[in-house]
Amino acid sequence: MKKIILILILTIKTMSANCDVIFFPYQYTLLCYSAELIYSQENIKRPKKTTNFWAGTGVVGSFFYLDMPTYGLEVAIEKRHYFKPDEFRKFFISAYLGTAYMTDFKNTSHIGLVPGVKINYKAQLTPKLILEPYVSLSLPITYDLRDTFGYFPFPALTIGARFGLSNMKNKMKPRNQTKIINTL
Repeated sequence: MKKIILILILTIKTMSANCDVIFFPYQYTLLCYSAELIYSQENIKRPKKTTNFWAGTGVVGSFFYLDMPTYGLEVAIEKRHYFKPDEFRKFFISAYLGTAYMTDFKNTSHIGLVPGVKINYKAQLTPKLILEPYVSLSLPITYDLRDTFGYFPFPALTIGARFGLSNMKNKMKPRNQTKIINTL
């Protein structure tokens, strides 16, 4: 309950908007789109839980400013909860913390620290190739490198997709291991 109250207070008190780990660095942008190319290392911890480390690049824009996309580099750590035990694909929810560098190659150059939550779908195209469409709610803390000032975070809803290479490793202790469906 305390976490929910804290999130509500931060949501009400904030003044700028961005999205996902790569973010849109303009004020008051509530709804964004994102497309990302990533490499991820996903470690299986329990039958329904994994820890994912990823790095990548992508483009983010606002549905309100369609002619102003920004591009960036990102790294993050994500805790995932899958709904079916030992099947590390299809729908899952996650919480993440990442950092990104964003630019439009003209006027903006920002860095950001971005916490958030996501609802995802993991499509395993090949044993190493994934496609993950998602909807995320994030609260980026950004700093403008050219104007030397930061913004209070403002929540943003992002609709996006991640495409890339994924490596899964089973790091469960032997007493927690069960038969894992062929997703490794």
